[in-house]
Amino acid sequence: MDRGCAIRVLGGFRVEVEGRAVPDSAWRHRRGADLVKILAIAPDHRLHREQIMDALWPDLAPEAAAANLRKATHFARRALGSVLAIGIEGPMVELWPSEASVDLTEFEHAAVAAANGDDVAAKTATVLYAGELLPEDPYADWTSAARERARSTFLQVLRVARMWERLVEVDPTDEEAHRELMRSQVDAGNRQAAIRQFERLRNALREELGVSPDAATVELYERVLEMEGDQPPTPQERVRATLAWGLVHWNRRALDEAERSARSARSIAIDAGLGRELGEASALLGLVAHARGNWAEQFRIEFTDSLQRPPDLASHVFDAHLCFAEFSLYGPAGHEAIVPFARELLGLATEAESIQGEAVAATMLGEAALLSGDLDDAERDLSRAVELSARAGQVSAQCLTTERLAEVAIARGRRWEATRLLAKAKRLSQRSALESHLLVRVLGASVLATADPGRALSVVVDGERALARRDVCDPCSMTFRVASATAAARAGDFPRAERHLEDSERLAGMWQGGPWLASVWEARGVLRQAHGERGQAAALYREAAESFSRSGRVLDARRCVRAAEQIAS
Repeated sequence: MDRGCAIRVLGGFRVEVEGRAVPDSAWRHRRGADLVKILAIAPDHRLHREQIMDALWPDLAPEAAAANLRKATHFARRALGSVLAIGIEGPMVELWPSEASVDLTEFEHAAVAAANGDDVAAKTATVLYAGELLPEDPYADWTSAARERARSTFLQVLRVARMWERLVEVDPTDEEAHRELMRSQVDAGNRQAAIRQFERLRNALREELGVSPDAATVELYERVLEMEGDQPPTPQERVRATLAWGLVHWNRRALDEAERSARSARSIAIDAGLGRELGEASALLGLVAHARGNWAEQFRIEFTDSLQRPPDLASHVFDAHLCFAEFSLYGPAGHEAIVPFARELLGLATEAESIQGEAVAATMLGEAALLSGDLDDAERDLSRAVELSARAGQVSAQCLTTERLAEVAIARGRRWEATRLLAKAKRLSQRSALESHLLVRVLGASVLATADPGRALSVVVDGERALARRDVCDPCSMTFRVASATAAARAGDFPRAERHLEDSERLAGMWQGGPWLASVWEARGVLRQAHGERGQAAALYREAAESFSRSGRVLDARRCVRAAEQIAS
């Protein structure tokens, strides 16, 4: 090798030429750095020029993209100190022909050897993988496939090498690794360590994926609990095992068994005063009831029972059903059906002198009024709900009602007030056990509260970063996804708009018709209008208006009618 170049893309972008690091200042032109990066992660470090243009400048016309590629080639050669750094042969573009060493390539070669039983190669591969690929470019589409492939390969190397502790550090949700660690702790007679390992897995699966351990892990955990030790299993340990089995049954759609497990866990949790576990049992009962179409009846029973419970237990039950209550507002019966149910709950709570219960009922009434377009009633009920939930110390309910009040402010055109309320709601969401449900709602309203298209797109991008690698409730994310699609379309970022629309359409498919589908049609209309397709945009606005009207969403229907009329005028 006459002129050595070492490129690192794992754990961060770094380049050395002839043993000397290329300073960051050499990459002040991003085009040059991006060209080096995309070639470094490409097979054999070479790509067709059109592949590069499509990946780096997908929104530009071919002539403009070709001009950018020429500039990028110039900047890359200058940063690397040689016209030979980027080789061009016909339509193919190549990085340092025959002279570049890239850590990703070396890692992949070591991983192949490790898969064939080479222990030394496995250790080499784990050293070479210094971190995720190009972490400074987390949202660049052209990095995602290579990044995921490298990470998946690294996890497989750790699995082949049986490096379970390291595997759990990298992927806390790897169930096989946790099980193997539990087995080793059982073999060592360390019952408490095995219990802690199960809890690590259980928490990771719930927080990152929203799922539970599988049957094999739960069976192993039960064997751990039966091991001889200084103390018998605690109520908390027993209820968590019962809940784990309940979720196994739920995943198998064995509803009767799931319900029995949930009721057993609920009874143990109440007797032992375990609020968090009681909430989890109530959530499982809510899932079963929702699947059977009788969630309201189940919630009425638990609501009434909770009015007699200590506030620290009742709050967990109310939090467990919060998302189901939100879901019901957009269901087939619509938000109008919630009003008599909420008034019934309010009467029960008032009679029991339960501030927590009153806060829950007032929230439901305020949300129904907001969706109906009755802004005065919505502001009154939601303001009351904010006050009551704050007095009761219900952080989740206070966050939700504050966010909904911001939506009222947006509807009234008071964006400054909405921004203030959303800042408060965001702080509350970070203190809540329901952050995965609440934060995405706050971020969605934050996009709606921003009038300027450029600034709104920045809010979208910031929101995407905040939600990256988080387990986010799909139904609760609908506003963020639709608002992001609309903001991106208005700002001219069409690929981002399409991505969010695809997610929105998937979620809207939960029901035939209804306000969610109407929201998607409206966002599609905005995108078509941004593309200059005025006739299609107007048709989509009118379709959205009709669907909103059928769902009782008066203000949304009027907005879509105005949008269609403005196109026609």
